[in-house]
Amino acid sequence: MTCYNSAKLVMVVSTLVFLSGSLPQGHALLTGLLNITRIQFTTSQLACTATGNPPSTGGGVDGIGGALLSGTCNGVGGNGSGILTHIDGFATGILTLARGITIDPSTRLPCFVTVRLPVTGTTCTVLPPTGLLQAAMELVDVVSSPIFGSLAVATTGLWVMVP
Repeated sequence: MTCYNSAKLVMVVSTLVFLSGSLPQGHALLTGLLNITRIQFTTSQLACTATGNPPSTGGGVDGIGGALLSGTCNGVGGNGSGILTHIDGFATGILTLARGITIDPSTRLPCFVTVRLPVTGTTCTVLPPTGLLQAAMELVDVVSSPIFGSLAVATTGLWVMVP
């Protein structure tokens, strides 16, 4: 009987641990230093313009789909697992940092999303033929999980040409 009760207890505890990891854990207070190992980001549109940014007038311009994105924090690359822009030029992905970074939420994230030029497989011919387009990540929130740690949620600003 003791063996049966122990097995039952292990099953109940295992189920609770599994469920607690899948439930929303709330948002971390954005104060003090935080250790981040993953960043979920959404990019601004990579547009078919000379700068990669859509016109400020809001005019309709095609997005560049299929551009391969990479990410860095503090100059160190992270694993983005081949994130590509969608046909509309936007992308969403998770950047995983092997060593993690310590951030102060009251300051700018030291992280960037980049696109190496030329972007192959597109009909957009107005982008420069070489270089990098880079967009700074902007912290939106930090979500904490007891299993996975802290996840930064970010968007990106405008694309900037880096020679």
